[in-house]
Formats: sequence, structure tokens, C-alpha cells
Amino acid sequence: MIFGEDGKKQPKVEWQVAGAWKLAWIQDRRGTDKDWAGTGRYLNVVRTEGPGCGPGGNATDFPITSALSDRQILTAFVHAVSAVTGQAIPDK
Repeated sequence: MIFGEDGKKQPKVEWQVAGAWKLAWIQDRRGTDKDWAGTGRYLNVVRTEGPGCGPGGNATDFPITSALSDRQILTAFVHAVSAVTGQAIPDK
């Protein structure tokens, strides 16, 4: 897992599974008309060509109601996907 920030200073994680790269980030939509669920924060997930390449398709967003930190949410998400799919997270 590679943690960092995107161009909008949003926390992100990039990781590779089965030869494909994925990108997840936390988006703060508080006070905007894009806060469709009224939660303020959203977890976005999309494929990417590799680290630092940005989104490679249409992102899927999940409203966040948890009080976990952005980093905790990103870490938990990657581990949950790994557990459900059976795809190990490569050591780096």
C-alpha cells in the first residue's frame, strides 16, 4: 500500500492486486451540493494505471458515517477487499 495525497490534498492509497492497480481516496464534500448522503465524507475507489497516475475510469463513492480517521478507513478498506477477494496485499 502506498499512502499519500492527491492533487487536491485528499488522502489516498494505491495498491496492486493480481497485476492491477487500484486507487482509493477520501473526499470531503461537507457544505457542497455533492454531499448526496449528508455524511460529509466519501470513500472513492477506481482503477489506475499505476502509482501517481490518477483515476483510470469512473470512481465509485461510498458515504462514510464512521468516526475513524481517513488513514484508518483507507487501510481497513484495502484489508477488507483483500480478505473478501482472497488477493494478498504485496509487501513493499
